[in-house]
Amino acid sequence: MLYVGCGFCRAIVPLWCAGQFMPHMPIPVVNAPMGIYCSMCGLLSPFFTCTFCWMKQMLFLPGAAFPLPGIFPGSTVNIAPVVQAQPGTPNNVIYGLFKELATGFASQVGKEAASAVFRMWG
Repeated sequence: MLYVGCGFCRAIVPLWCAGQFMPHMPIPVVNAPMGIYCSMCGLLSPFFTCTFCWMKQMLFLPGAAFPLPGIFPGSTVNIAPVVQAQPGTPNNVIYGLFKELATGFASQVGKEAASAVFRMWG
């Protein structure tokens, strides 16, 4: 199961799809080579809206191409990292997975860039 962490409020929720054009029962999405994939809708857009704070943000999947968010004057760019874990995994284990993702990203692009992208998880 894929879990996403809000880059604004740090809430951790499972990543589900409830339909884009035609609503359907919520089902978990899977990690595909091109991004996140719903078995009913197909490839989904790389955006996530937190169900706690309602902040819209870009998804970051490890191994996928890093999305370049559209930066508008005065806007903040929040990145929601996505990790894969078994259903029912405790939150402290998932927090550890997010920290590993942030440190791995830091080793690739540099500490300053990683702290700007994953400021909540580092």
